[in-house]
Amino acid sequence: MTYETVSPADIPGSPLANAFKQPLMLGVFLNLQDIRLSTLPTTSTWTFDYNADVVRKADELGFDLAFSRTQWLPKGGYDGEASLDAFIALGAMAAITKNILLISTIHVLYGPIHPLHLAKYGATLDHISKGRWGINIVTGHRA
Repeated sequence: MTYETVSPADIPGSPLANAFKQPLMLGVFLNLQDIRLSTLPTTSTWTFDYNADVVRKADELGFDLAFSRTQWLPKGGYDGEASLDAFIALGAMAAITKNILLISTIHVLYGPIHPLHLAKYGATLDHISKGRWGINIVTGHRA
């Protein structure tokens, strides 16, 4: 028995096939960390509820993707606050959106995540999102 290898991009109507047809994709970049780049007042926050509302609205408005970096913060964070894990947060957003592609970032050098576990987690999020979830694998920038 032979099996044909098929990429999700080869499946007509799949989220990835539709994305590859786009000449330009518009997205939102989520800040899941409490990093203040300005002393001016802001209404944004790193919390899940705030970022989930941003992604829901972006989905309703027809944005193509939502993406977030992830970064290991020093003890106490940069500004004394915490952060959310992008892998988990964007995966959770799959259940509350319909069309937007969700790209989670994960560090592969910080912590013992076995590749088989990572594959299982990714397959689960791909199933929940109906093919709209993706992963950005990084080695990190801060030790």
